[in-house]
Amino acid sequence: MPFSGRPRRNPWKPYQPSLGAALERDEVPAIEARTRGFLARLIALVSTAAVAVAGGYGLATGRYAAIEVVRAVAGPIVGAVTSHFFGPRRRDLA
Repeated sequence: MPFSGRPRRNPWKPYQPSLGAALERDEVPAIEARTRGFLARLIALVSTAAVAVAGGYGLATGRYAAIEVVRAVAGPIVGAVTSHFFGPRRRDLA
């Protein structure tokens, strides 16, 4: 059978990610950076939405226990993400 240029797929593994070509071209740091950026934005957006919903609920009902709980959970997470990405630059990481 002549080589057709397409990789042969194993019938027992119907899903094979196409990440292998990127690993061969040494694009791993770029993939990791995009993944970290996506996760940081996702955490920030979800935390902001949770605080906004809990704040709206508190304003509507006059009870603010929900926003205290959300802030207690989301605060350290947002603080960790913010301090990691916007903290002081270390020379050993640059």
